[in-house]
Amino acid sequence: MIDERINPGIASHGGHVSLVEVRDNVVYLEMSGGCQGCGMAKVTLQQGIERTLREGVPEISGIVDVTDHAAGATPFYS
Repeated sequence: MIDERINPGIASHGGHVSLVEVRDNVVYLEMSGGCQGCGMAKVTLQQGIERTLREGVPEISGIVDVTDHAAGATPFYS
């Protein structure tokens, strides 16, 4: 789902999401590219990524963003 539905949608903004792990039905994701440090990353996660993943995999009990959004000099523009 991440590679086929989510990443193509955020690629137009230079973004990318990677699955870090799934533990106890909680999905841990890392955002990169245009998503790292973006002020709208939380909205994208909650209203786009989380909704899409829960529709496809209803057993998911939560989504955690493990991205270090403050890393780098200008992460949003890198």
